[in-house]
Amino acid sequence: MTFSFFSKLRGGGAEIRGHQMASLIRGKFNPEAGYEGDTCVHVLGCTPRAGVDPARCYHDVMDCGLAKISRVDRFPGGIIATSKSQYGVLRKEFPRRELNMIPQHHCNFDRERREDRPVLRVGCIGGDAAVQWPHWSVERMLKEIGVEWHFEVHYHTRRRVVAFYRTIDIQLCFRPTHPRGILNHLNTLKLANAGSFGIPTVALPEPAYSEEWPDDCLFGDGMYDIMLKIKSLKENPQLYAECSNRASLRAEEYHYENILPLYRALPGAV
Repeated sequence: MTFSFFSKLRGGGAEIRGHQMASLIRGKFNPEAGYEGDTCVHVLGCTPRAGVDPARCYHDVMDCGLAKISRVDRFPGGIIATSKSQYGVLRKEFPRRELNMIPQHHCNFDRERREDRPVLRVGCIGGDAAVQWPHWSVERMLKEIGVEWHFEVHYHTRRRVVAFYRTIDIQLCFRPTHPRGILNHLNTLKLANAGSFGIPTVALPEPAYSEEWPDDCLFGDGMYDIMLKIKSLKENPQLYAECSNRASLRAEEYHYENILPLYRALPGAV
């Protein structure tokens, strides 16, 4: 069984679903030749080379919106969704295409656990849209609770992501201005990354979050409600331990050892 993964981008999701997955499954990454008989996975809009018709082709559309996803309709092959909410959207948009769901694997390959320490730091890692609230205001509100704020923008290598999660005690996710059409294409990677270390997340109930982690993430109705949830986690060790354990157990489903079989089970994988 041989896989070839193709991606034109570096870092972030393309790194996870391209280079990392090729390495973990012992496949090829961006081969120039010799992949015609492989199961080929094209990540984030990367399309097959002209004149080459692989034996099995899949389009891993990641968290793209429909405008970018629609381009894959011009190429044969199956489609891979990363969340249940995205799967539902793609099933409606591409009713005649083969559709599969494979979640992203989390960053914590070695199953590290957060050190036993006081809850002192809340954080988030990602691009500008990961926390859609003035960061000076977030920092001020957290300071009143007695914790500090750290927003990390260097997330393009697994090493940097792991290093970030080693430093935080609670993760905050807040994306209220994303249109529903975009939210439906997002996934639970942030929850799985944090949960794999035993770090609870407090977030708005995005479609993928509430559908896949309904009891393993603390949800708030808005930023002020989220701050109350963070305060409760800081001040109630029993609540923190319960949320930590639930998140850790759920995150195990997203360890790469449990994701690899989903690729190998793709119809026609060779």
